[in-house]
Amino acid sequence: KEEVRKVLGKLKSARLKESEVYQNVSIAPDRKAVERAVNGALRAKLREKIELEPGKVWRISGGSVVEDGTSLIVFGLQETTDCTDQESIKSLFTHLDEAPVVSKVKRIGKVGEQVRPVLVVLSTKEAVRNVLGKSARLKESEVFQTVIIKRDMT
Repeated sequence: KEEVRKVLGKLKSARLKESEVYQNVSIAPDRKAVERAVNGALRAKLREKIELEPGKVWRISGGSVVEDGTSLIVFGLQETTDCTDQESIKSLFTHLDEAPVVSKVKRIGKVGEQVRPVLVVLSTKEAVRNVLGKSARLKESEVFQTVIIKRDMT
């Protein structure tokens, strides 16, 4: 029981309610069951959207806090060994006459036969709006004709 109390001590620092943890624990919890439940509750808490400033909604993504609505998904951007994804994204934005501050660029999905989409996190919502507004120009491009840019809805 003492070990269970130590694990539950984590709740106070994370500001979790015991009910959030115990909904996933059996009737007679042991230390490992409580740890799993605490970790699950912490992960659920981190996935929640939080309001740090009035009018701005933030979320935790990959261990860092980012403003919600600043992510894009780029489909159809070929994976090459000639340049990095960051360079490809920079070239894409240059083609759109945009120079947003890019916080993160990451391929998502499993490596396979299909081209994986690219998750791009920009610094502001305004930069996302500007890029999305100009993304229709890509259809007229020879290089980026197959590229589609969408807002990240996750």
